[in-house]
Amino acid sequence: MFQRLIEGRLLIVIRGLDTGRTIDLCGLLHDAGVLFAEVSFSDRWAYESLKELKKHFGDRLFLGAGTIFNTDDYSKALRAGADYLLSPGFSHEVASLSLKDGIPYIPGVYTSTEIQTALNMGFTLLKLFPGELEGLRLLKAYRGPFPQARFMPFGGVTPDNAATFIQEGAAALGVGSYIANAELLEERKYGEISERISRMKTAVGIIDD
Repeated sequence: MFQRLIEGRLLIVIRGLDTGRTIDLCGLLHDAGVLFAEVSFSDRWAYESLKELKKHFGDRLFLGAGTIFNTDDYSKALRAGADYLLSPGFSHEVASLSLKDGIPYIPGVYTSTEIQTALNMGFTLLKLFPGELEGLRLLKAYRGPFPQARFMPFGGVTPDNAATFIQEGAAALGVGSYIANAELLEERKYGEISERISRMKTAVGIIDD
């Protein structure tokens, strides 16, 4: 699954959207060929949204549960049908459960200690968060000592910096409100959202056939 993510280079972070707007957004993502999205479980409606997305899209999208770092949300995410899980930081609890249950997990890292811990447990695709602070510098610094790690920066990613992240070694990028934009969805400006998706795909080097 994660090889498909690396090939597509984009994962859309859905936060602050109700279920209806989430479904609308994922329809636009599917039509544009962006197949990975996560629903943040920091939102009160995340469980229902993820369940509805699985009903609407089935296996046509890879739908994850984000901000998972305790057993309660881990269980809810699995019941909602999450294809994979993400955390803002490294959670030993979620990591151990995911290995036991065979659920793909992308842990969040920022320090060398967190990266070592994740790699030692067998996790190689890592969420670099927060990426907007020193993400580019960290990508350069970590590339040498951790060649087996595949980093995916999250936070503040736009078409203006996406290409630089990829050039510096990012395996994929997590994109939030630039595309999962509550105001544009509320105003039904779907054309603008589709244009933003297209600009982001171009920035990371994805060319439609």
